[in-house]
Amino acid sequence: MAGSDRLESELKENRGSYALLYRYILREFAQNFAVAFIFFFCIFFINSILLLVQRILLRNIDIMTMLQMVALSMPQFLIYTFPFASLAASSMVLGDLGSSNELLALRSSGISSGHVYRPLVAASIVLSIVTFIFADVVLPWSSVVYEEKLNVLMRDMPTFEIEPNSVNTVGNIVLSNGESEGNEIHDILLLSDDESGQARTVVSDHGMLTLVDPFNYIYSLELEKPVILLSDRGDIDSYGLSEAERAVFFLDFSAQIPSLTSSAPVNLSSRDLLQGIEERAESSRRDRAEWHYSREDGRLSFASALKSASRGAGETDLSVSLSDTESALARYGENPPINFYSQYYKAELAKKFVLSAACFCLTMITLPLSMVRVKHGKLTGFAISLLIAVAYWYMLFGVQLEIFSISSSPYLLIALPDIVILIAALVLIFRFRRAR
Repeated sequence: MAGSDRLESELKENRGSYALLYRYILREFAQNFAVAFIFFFCIFFINSILLLVQRILLRNIDIMTMLQMVALSMPQFLIYTFPFASLAASSMVLGDLGSSNELLALRSSGISSGHVYRPLVAASIVLSIVTFIFADVVLPWSSVVYEEKLNVLMRDMPTFEIEPNSVNTVGNIVLSNGESEGNEIHDILLLSDDESGQARTVVSDHGMLTLVDPFNYIYSLELEKPVILLSDRGDIDSYGLSEAERAVFFLDFSAQIPSLTSSAPVNLSSRDLLQGIEERAESSRRDRAEWHYSREDGRLSFASALKSASRGAGETDLSVSLSDTESALARYGENPPINFYSQYYKAELAKKFVLSAACFCLTMITLPLSMVRVKHGKLTGFAISLLIAVAYWYMLFGVQLEIFSISSSPYLLIALPDIVILIAALVLIFRFRRAR
């Protein structure tokens, strides 16, 4: 009660001005936002960083370079951290004000709840703008820089650590070697297999390992007088043995390089996404036109077969014709084709605005918390924010899975989580106000 008494006395001394109240609310919001930000940032970020450090070659990089790579990968997590941190901060502020009777003291002083809401809503709008800047400016820039640095690192550092008398394993490839000097290695044993189940064993006295594609991380292994054994893992009696004067094997490690950022649509700016959408619009229209033409042609063929039946055509020929036509129509389906990349680009463009607006929408749904008195205000507020965050995350994840099952524009579908949260907030505020 000491805090509420102090606030009430200060407000009485400054009656007619709400600047003190706004500063107090914003200060509490900022403190709780910092705590919530660290919490959610760790949830989104730590697991990916551990995966980054575990899977790669970063163990051979100096600490400053590693920190730079980590910092460049941060923006893609911040666009999720800001909305959830604003949700938790607002919940904790209102829960704490309610549990300590500060809200009751304010209302007793003739100060409406609207004056408590204003700084929270203003802060959420600012955070929405900051989130959009990160999503549309910082993230694309950091992605490009990250890729450039990663390419430089890969040029300077081979995927295999070629050391004398060592064994290296990357993915499904195992390389054992004897003496080595630079990229020249001796006493080579190469073991690998593919998805079809075929295992390959290669033995050679001498070879050279060279990076030939630094962008896709493909290496060439030139071997002198190799002996190659091909076998089927499911049948030990099935094998092939061959020798050669010289052989070149290409080792593809692109799937093994952990890249937290890439040039995928998720890391493009809104301008680049709009350009990508425009480039694919013509292809999408052409696919739809071909689908409609094929469907219409199938219907005409079906009508022609029925017309032949009315003229007494052979029953067998008619049955075959109808069956073929029905199969063709079924193959085209009832819905026009979906352009995968067009939907993908549109969804990512919408998501930039949806995640940015989420700071405002998620803050709005916490406002009804000021109309009820809860025990352990901050803890209860944080618990409520976690439940809302999980619900929002599942809604966002769910609508992203559905964008490729609809032929219409995915903009409204991606915005659905924000719409649901905002409607729920307005309904709760209206109902609590009526109940008072």
